Amino acid sequence: MRATLLAQGFSAADIDGMLGAPRQAVNTIRTAVADATAAMRRELPASLKTWGPYLQVLVDGLPDLCPCPCTTCSTGACPCAAGQHADTCTVPDDHRDLACSDRYRGAADLDVTAVTRQTIAEGAWWLQRRGLKRTVARNAARLATGRQLLHADGRGAHEQFIQACRWMFTWLVDENRTSANPALKVKLLPRQEAAARSLSTEEFMEVYDVAVSTGQDAILDGLILRHLVIQGVRRGALLGLTCGGLEVESRQIGYWDQKKKTWRKRPTTSTHMADLLGHAVARGPRVAAPAGATEVERRHGIPNLTDADPVFYGRPEDTFDAEGNFVSRTVHPITRKRIERLFTRVRRHLPWTERVELRPHDIRHTSARIIYRAADQQMAKLHLAHDGGSTTDHYLKERLDELAKLKEQLFEPGAGPDEAAR
Repeated sequence: MRATLLAQGFSAADIDGMLGAPRQAVNTIRTAVADATAAMRRELPASLKTWGPYLQVLVDGLPDLCPCPCTTCSTGACPCAAGQHADTCTVPDDHRDLACSDRYRGAADLDVTAVTRQTIAEGAWWLQRRGLKRTVARNAARLATGRQLLHADGRGAHEQFIQACRWMFTWLVDENRTSANPALKVKLLPRQEAAARSLSTEEFMEVYDVAVSTGQDAILDGLILRHLVIQGVRRGALLGLTCGGLEVESRQIGYWDQKKKTWRKRPTTSTHMADLLGHAVARGPRVAAPAGATEVERRHGIPNLTDADPVFYGRPEDTFDAEGNFVSRTVHPITRKRIERLFTRVRRHLPWTERVELRPHDIRHTSARIIYRAADQQMAKLHLAHDGGSTTDHYLKERLDELAKLKEQLFEPGAGPDEAAR
């Protein structure tokens, strides 16, 4: 109607007077993603890093992504011209009749009430294709060096996008901005079989020996692997461990469970507790000694650890004055990258670990298997914090003292690999 009146010579002001001002786009995907992202920052801050970028794809699209997952198009710029494929481009059979010049433009200006199952499915397909292209590019590099090829096909990105959209539209429904959740109608793809596996005692010892003999910080590498196998924690729990969680007298370690959002305590061995505490004291924060301190304190400084300080550190950088006395220290708490580099190095030196794609979670599986074989399934569940499902399970928490004794038998020096394997 507005276009017709403009064509007939009416001014925009006259048309606004007759029809009212044009409706502002306040309920589009663009505004919904911005508002949902802000809400996620408040309600699910841990999920924002994962889901936020996927929701933004609904707004921005993937304008630079060629849909063809052949090696040529995945490892460089797409060589195809509009309407035809280059000789080096090999189009797969499941290409949906898309041209290499097609792009995903997103749905930024679409009203949220007009979003359909197909809208979500389309975005999920393009994100899966992006993941597949990344795998093709990585496999091209691996093939050149004779490494094991990866089997990821992007279905993880497909699922994360759908899950992010499901959360967003649930939030929009709760905010009365739409009446339906179209993302619930999009089916998730079957997951790949879990690649994590437990290691035998001999395999773990081989991994440990390579880790402590091929790197530049054998003390840290060995402590990381011992902690993973004795405590059976996830990588995040290891990185989040603080000095306040080390209860020396009771030989218990307190963790923040990122999945359950709760604190939990698990026993460890006396030697392992001493190793953790000694590592934190030796590499953690230090300050210069005050006046009147002993010569040893002036030379090495005084530990300045707080309950909030992490336990695991790389080598610190100390500064000294002209007389050789300690002045200050720069500490280097380990990060996710530090653990990834450790396992990457192990896979580079041990071909069989490359074939099984060894990762930190495999050590958690190994730890669970050791406890299960030495005791029973209930003890393994307690060890892994999988024991909170029923009222009866809570009464079984009294077995923490039994778990402590079991760990002393299995992991204290002198226990031997035969006991751990039983």
